[in-house]
Amino acid sequence: MTAPTLYATIKRRSKYAYQSGRDGHPALMRVTFLADDTYDAYAFHLDNGNRYRREDLNFFAQSPDGKLLKLT
Repeated sequence: MTAPTLYATIKRRSKYAYQSGRDGHPALMRVTFLADDTYDAYAFHLDNGNRYRREDLNFFAQSPDGKLLKLT
């Protein structure tokens, strides 16, 4: 069994929403790296090459059968 893939969208109310890449519409991006420094507020690295805070993102997990599930 493989681990689910973690994805995120930038929240529309985030000051970084313009970085979503789709004319202001949230684009699903893969979380490529998670910084393990507990003091690093911008721990989530996304496909677009930028880093974000947890509170700026909505998270989704992709199951092995390809379904996306929103994490709350």
